[in-house]
Amino acid sequence: MTEWIPMAVLIAGLMMGLISGFPMAFTLAGTSVIAAVIFLGPDSLGFVATNIFGMMSNMILIAMPLFIFMACVLEKSDVAHDMYAFIHQILGPLRGGLAMGTVFICAIIAAMSGVSTTGVVTMGIIALPIMLKQRYNKSIAIGPILAGGALGLLIPPSVSLIIYAMIARVSIGRLFAGAIVPGLVLVFGYVLYIGIRSFLQPNMAPALPPEDRLPWRQKLALGKSLILPVLIIIAVLGSIFKGIASPTEAAAVGAGGALISAALNGKLNWQMLKESCYRTMAINGMIMWILFGATCFTSVFFRTGGQTIISDMMLGIDNPVYIFGIILLTMIVLGFFLDEITQIMITVPVFLPIIVQLGYDPVWFGVLFMTQVQMDYLTPPFGFCLFYLKGVAPPEVSMGDIYRSILPFLCIQAFVVLLILFFPQIVLWLPDNVFGIR
Repeated sequence: MTEWIPMAVLIAGLMMGLISGFPMAFTLAGTSVIAAVIFLGPDSLGFVATNIFGMMSNMILIAMPLFIFMACVLEKSDVAHDMYAFIHQILGPLRGGLAMGTVFICAIIAAMSGVSTTGVVTMGIIALPIMLKQRYNKSIAIGPILAGGALGLLIPPSVSLIIYAMIARVSIGRLFAGAIVPGLVLVFGYVLYIGIRSFLQPNMAPALPPEDRLPWRQKLALGKSLILPVLIIIAVLGSIFKGIASPTEAAAVGAGGALISAALNGKLNWQMLKESCYRTMAINGMIMWILFGATCFTSVFFRTGGQTIISDMMLGIDNPVYIFGIILLTMIVLGFFLDEITQIMITVPVFLPIIVQLGYDPVWFGVLFMTQVQMDYLTPPFGFCLFYLKGVAPPEVSMGDIYRSILPFLCIQAFVVLLILFFPQIVLWLPDNVFGIR
């Protein structure tokens, strides 16, 4: 029974830090250092430091600030404004067309940026006021922005998938390829729901009035706004899947493409570049500190036998369905309090060896994991995306409106999680065809 004491101390320290609101990086590091000194002795701190330096020297991490910089530049280059003007005219004449277009644009933004914040904040500023002005019901206007924005966690080049690849020691290319089909299933699931609901309840999402519609020649002229984003996506993902460039090199290509896009839009100047660099440094610094703290935590957790205890306990369960039920329930609970980076760093080293021992593919588990975490970002009352949108939404949009709007999209998300769980080939089909069966 005494072997449970170190794990209990680590978990208790983590919960105390969460309740007190102490920064997560220092909660993880402080708890692990105290536990290491008590249970392993002061000499063990050298081992913890060695693990941190080993993580810092991982070449995969170079791609992370480049993708973040790409997202920051694109956010300030008005690419999203131009794309929405095009979608507004193309899909606006359909019932629910603006909401459908918002999901498509969020997916494109996700494929350019790799983070969830960009899509939610950008579409919250651009699309939400327009849809409300067109007399869209709040639930059909808010939900697509939240659900579409959260796609940045899953659709490549997701920064979160890069972190998972580093921890799980799997190919980023295979992981990116595996996430594409589930991401597209989610996109079309959201669009199908919007279309059906708009057809059954026309007053929820009225079509664009005829007087606001442009001639087709002008609509096609607006279509040029899609050229650069599509080229950036093809350059980044295509170079990885074709083996032309590593993920780090592809990230540099994407960052260069974002700068070209900003220049062609007349937005590239010293002030914009400086702000993008500062924001990249702030976001990357925050992620790195969490990685440092989480590395301390998992190092001590492993050294004190926590992973062995959990592995023996879970592998003693005969039915894999119960094992996955425990894993998903743990992720849901942690999702109420932790961001996806911290969840990856804490849970993947513990759960992944169990998954591999059961005979499942770590790439498949990574996509399942990220789809579930994406769901956590949308789940009331603590979903991060809900608060991102509230920060930029018009005053008439309340948190109650936001909570109600996301519920149908959460059902779609839960369905896709179960689809991935019971049909792994949804994830593995594309990696096996692009990179070959391992």
